[in-house]
Amino acid sequence: MRRLLTLFGLALRDLLHGWPSTLCLVVAVAVALVPVLLLGGLSQGVVENTLSRLRSDPRILELKLANDREIPQDWFDRMAGDSRVSFLLPRARYLAATVRLRGPDSRGIAEPRLIPTAAGDPLLTGLPVPQGLGETVLTGRIALELNVSAGAELEVIIQRQVGEGREAARHRLKVLAVLPRDLLQSDDIFVDRDFETAVERWREGFAVPELGWEAVPGKGLDAPARSFASFRLYAGDIRDVPGLRDDLMTEGFDITTRAEEIEAALALEAGIGWVFSVIGSFTVLGFALTLGLHLAAAAMEKAREISLLRLMGFGTGSVAALPSLQGAMIALAGAGLAAGGVLAAQPFVNQALEGIGGLQGEIMALTPGFAGLAVLIACAAGLISGCVAGWRIARMQIAEGLRHD
Repeated sequence: MRRLLTLFGLALRDLLHGWPSTLCLVVAVAVALVPVLLLGGLSQGVVENTLSRLRSDPRILELKLANDREIPQDWFDRMAGDSRVSFLLPRARYLAATVRLRGPDSRGIAEPRLIPTAAGDPLLTGLPVPQGLGETVLTGRIALELNVSAGAELEVIIQRQVGEGREAARHRLKVLAVLPRDLLQSDDIFVDRDFETAVERWREGFAVPELGWEAVPGKGLDAPARSFASFRLYAGDIRDVPGLRDDLMTEGFDITTRAEEIEAALALEAGIGWVFSVIGSFTVLGFALTLGLHLAAAAMEKAREISLLRLMGFGTGSVAALPSLQGAMIALAGAGLAAGGVLAAQPFVNQALEGIGGLQGEIMALTPGFAGLAVLIACAAGLISGCVAGWRIARMQIAEGLRHD
């Protein structure tokens, strides 16, 4: 450790002794890295801006079943264990879940479909979730149609065919909240899954004792086994949507999603990442080659001093490491200067590009972590750049170095 510290001190003092040349190299490294960091910050900002916009819209994560079909309970049990699924609920048949809804003034009547919900519903983020059999959340369109708001009480009317006649059951629901119209453009209401099940069960002729709804003659309390007609399914992340869609379509489900938007954003991410990788690689290679040639030339100019160090007891490996240490120091200073400058300029860049292309938020998002990674890569390139000079020093005989003029 003492020998390493001594070598570090010698390398630093040598750079400070020739400070004009060192400063030029530091500035050259910084100038080479600034465009790369700017491009990296812009690529991160544009891609993350696009992906964040998609992630903020829960509809992007939804996978819809286009047509009702019979789905057994074990399918839901299996899908619930899929790590890509964040929210899953069974749904009743379309006709079984359609009800009539009467407003408090008894004049307005709508015919919404029940949407089952539960804790964690992506569409109800930030809103109260209906629980039990007496609560609901309305979509914006139906709230406007019935002229109601949170706190109102609505009457639900459910009808079923019994023989040649019709029966009707009535129930009251309290409105907990109204879903913003931009999230769901439909005349639907959110209810607890138990209420949707009760409506479907009663329409099939079975009794619902908890609501006081009686069965048709010859029917009991419930069917011996249940299957479902559809589902509400949301992926955990936008990257999971295409894979889930493909898997469900392989199982025979007719699925509709907005995966095309996701795939376009991911293609943009991959394309920008490829361009950044190519430009970054050539930039690092260029400054490493330039720095390496300078260090090799400087090592030959100091052949006498290097030979004296070897006579003083420094090993060949230790002396050969001097150019690599100096390369790392120069690269560290240049990369740090470039990263600091770009991070300082980032707010002004974002202000100048604000709103461009319809993007919101930061257009350039160079993070300290990304900048730190760039500095580490530059330091590694600086270490490698001194290897040629170190190899030349290792091959040089002491006598040869002492004779060097």
